[in-house]
Amino acid sequence: MLNIRLLGLLVLLNMFIACDKEKEAAKAIGVEVWGYNVGDAELEASIDTTVYRNFTTPPDKPVIFNKIYTFPSAKKDALLTIKDKTSGKEVFRQQLPLGGSTLELFFPFVFINGNALKIEPPVADPATNKMGFYIHYPQSEEALDIFLRNEAGQITYIAQNVKPGAWIYTSYLPQEGFKDKSKDYTLCFTKTGTTDSWYFENSETISKPGETGLLFPKGEEKGLVRTYFVTPSALQLEVMRLFKRPKVQ
Repeated sequence: MLNIRLLGLLVLLNMFIACDKEKEAAKAIGVEVWGYNVGDAELEASIDTTVYRNFTTPPDKPVIFNKIYTFPSAKKDALLTIKDKTSGKEVFRQQLPLGGSTLELFFPFVFINGNALKIEPPVADPATNKMGFYIHYPQSEEALDIFLRNEAGQITYIAQNVKPGAWIYTSYLPQEGFKDKSKDYTLCFTKTGTTDSWYFENSETISKPGETGLLFPKGEEKGLVRTYFVTPSALQLEVMRLFKRPKVQ
């Protein structure tokens, strides 16, 4: 009887040891997808066999997927996919490298009426900052200007004569009056050649969003690459960053 009890205890002990080893062997990686879903598709993301059914992206809404994916240490890669939930069609696919030292992965993704937008950020230039914008506004073919305005009413241009429906890339260095990292300036979109003819729906409210969270270069920053997707929604202007948020130093 004693031997049977001892054997049972040994089995339980081995089970606990095995569970501890599995816990030690488990790793985790952060996976983030950021962008926008234009059209009537509802999008659903998965990593290998894990489907995130509670984190779908409705039509005409920002894509904001940020999950911690756990995996056995022996696993070297995984597959991130995004599908049209209704049709089951795969619209985005990305291999995730799991064997390296990178703990956070970021992927931009913009889906416009059944097609993924090609996103190719410019090469960084240590002498300046590269700013990229894609304006989705099929209601108009007019060109627009993009600038910042500070509390004193000064403006500094980021891009001029921008055509909607195509990427525009510019070089930008913060000017005096726009360097303070503790301040958020007003981002303005106007018809080209004007500072008060508002571009989106002729609305100042929609065409003049805050700069909070957009991480525009400030101070003496150089060598940054910043890309954005811009489109109006029902109540506001959506300006989505298409780059990984830098770590706070």
